[in-house]
Amino acid sequence: MQIACVGAGPIGLIAAHAISRLGYSVRVFDPSADKPKMSLALAQSTLNFLGSLGIELNFGELLTEIHVSETGVPGSILLAAKELGIPHFGRVICSQAFQDIIERMTDVIVEPSQVLSITARGKKSEPFLQLSDGQQISADLVILADGGRSGLSEKLGFKPQLRDFNRTALIGRLKVSQPSTGRALERFVGTGPLAVLPVDRSEYGFIWSLAPPVAASYVERPELLIENLNVSLGRMLGSFSISNSPVRVSLVERWIDKPYRPGVVLLGNGAQTIHPVAGQGLNLALKGVDLLVSHLESFSIDEAVIRAHQAWKPGRDRTRVASSLIESIFDRNNAVRKLLTGTTFSLVDQSLFLKRLIAEAGMGIEI
Repeated sequence: MQIACVGAGPIGLIAAHAISRLGYSVRVFDPSADKPKMSLALAQSTLNFLGSLGIELNFGELLTEIHVSETGVPGSILLAAKELGIPHFGRVICSQAFQDIIERMTDVIVEPSQVLSITARGKKSEPFLQLSDGQQISADLVILADGGRSGLSEKLGFKPQLRDFNRTALIGRLKVSQPSTGRALERFVGTGPLAVLPVDRSEYGFIWSLAPPVAASYVERPELLIENLNVSLGRMLGSFSISNSPVRVSLVERWIDKPYRPGVVLLGNGAQTIHPVAGQGLNLALKGVDLLVSHLESFSIDEAVIRAHQAWKPGRDRTRVASSLIESIFDRNNAVRKLLTGTTFSLVDQSLFLKRLIAEAGMGIEI
């Protein structure tokens, strides 16, 4: 059996590596060596899946605590792995380091060829790819894991549904004077959710949902960004400085309800791009890879794709809706909502049962 994978980011490489372990022949195509750089929160379920493939991560910071709070609102939630009887919730790692580890720990060879078009399986023909050098490559299954950037999914007739939040994600790094080892912050600050993740002992990655003009002003005037981060975080991490130039990404939710055709399947951001506030995009995509691989062991290719998607879609929909609601709810800067939020925070923080539910749902652990 021949599998063709388009895209050599983490999703494409991991999918190719996992499927090759089943005995399939896999070819990976990607002309670009540059991948987006950001901080990734890998859930425990993701770490377990990677471990089953022989990919062990000993880099980055183990995530042992998650502190949820809102500026000017009494009460907060502290999720502590130790309190819940587990060693940690997952691991935070730089996307570039993650990419390097995957490339080093797998034997996947990436062919630097551009794919111009993909044709799905027909009644009398197998799926095939048209390359820029004129080659036509046949395959039993084509995995499209290019992040949706190439336009190939549109050429195949996939029509994504879109929801524009009219917000911009500002992504960057902080050097801090008072790090809190293993603790991530989910901070709601009126202007939009601010997630701060420990990447190493003194450096944190942040992603901040902002109105586009505000995000632009912060990029143009770094001192303004530092001033407002100080207001938003207080002294939670001591003093800090910006360690790299932040980048802006428009926040648009994008999903395809049926991301497959006969002999073709979309994985990763090409199938769904969710709001990054909860940091679950990569975990969700790798859950899809896990399900596809497990079904390929028991079913024909097209049946495996359909069954894997049916098993994956309910979780995708819950994650998508929950992530979107967080943006919508905390964007309402009014007293009644804040009062309810503070009360909810206090109730959850006193309930081990509710903390377990949040940890299980958010980080893919079993307690």
